[in-house]
Parts: sequence; C-alpha cells; structure tokens
Amino acid sequence: MILYATKQTIEDLNIPMIEELSQFNKIMAQKVIEEQTNDRLLEWGLKIFYFDNRKCVQAINYASKLTIFLFDIKEEIAYIANGIAIYLMDIYEKDKNMIKVLEKFFKDYPACTFSKITDRSIIASLNHNQFEFADNGYAFYDYIENGILKSKEINKKFNWKELTTQIINEKKDYIYPAEYFKELLLNRYKSKV
Repeated sequence: MILYATKQTIEDLNIPMIEELSQFNKIMAQKVIEEQTNDRLLEWGLKIFYFDNRKCVQAINYASKLTIFLFDIKEEIAYIANGIAIYLMDIYEKDKNMIKVLEKFFKDYPACTFSKITDRSIIASLNHNQFEFADNGYAFYDYIENGILKSKEINKKFNWKELTTQIINEKKDYIYPAEYFKELLLNRYKSKV
C-alpha cells in the first residue's frame, strides 16, 4: 500500500519520506511506489486531525473512498497501516468470504510506504469528511460511552451508512464506500478465491 500524507500529517507525525530512509528501506519503498502507483485500490490518502487533544488520522482509499478513522496515534506510524487492516477486518466481520479475500489481499500486499499526497480530489474528500461527517472531531464526542470511544461504530457507520460521491465510468455516482470497496476487491480476486 502507498499511504499518501498531507504536509501537516507528515510534519505532525514525523513521517520519514523515501529519501530519508536507510538504503535497504529506501529500495523497498521505491519498489512499492513503482509497483503500486496508479493502482487506486492500493493507494490511501492520510490527513491528521485532533480529537480530545490527541493526534488522529483519517485514511481514505483512492478507489472506493472507504474511510478509516484512527484515534490516539502516538509516534508509531506503522500503526497506521495495521490500523487500516484491523478496521477493514472489523467492517466486514460478518462477511466470511470478504474476510478470506481481505486476508489474501494483505498477504499479496504486505508492505507499505509513505509519500506526499498530490491528488486534489482525495484531498477534497479528506477535507469534506473531516468537516462534514466528523465536524472537525467534535462529532466523535457522541460516540463516547462510559469513557470509551466506540471507534468501530464510527468506522462502520461512515462506510455503510454515509453516501459519498464517486466518478464511475465517467459519471458521478453516489455510493456507500464499504459496498464499493467490497465490489472492487471481489472483482480483483474473483478468479483467485
């Protein structure tokens, strides 16, 4: 996976860019970039936001606009990719076939790297989600119960119940991100699973 981060996200989370990596990691990161650039199912946009004075990240899939909200990010940036995988498994927990496909997907694409985001459409979607759905983080206070943030519920609600716009076959369409991500992933693996 390629995780494209905004400038603010890179700065606030101290994310190293390819040129800052060790020689071995640089070679691995360049290989991921070469093989996965323009494969929108493998590309994610990242944007930091703050909730309850904690660093949080919104990750949006380029192909489907499936969005994962990750909360209380410390300095372990590796958590971002793992967090995306964990929440994907949770979003589709009741769909055994999709769980198998996701396991295959993670096995086929185990590595990830970070780069700077340039896709203006994805940047606009990140901004829209942050201000319209998340109310710049304030909406998430409604998901606190007994002092615990119900992050799984947030991610399921956004992806199964919030319509987003997507250009499909050169036409603007309204989709539920979880349904569209599932359709795209099943199409990719239809002959393999």
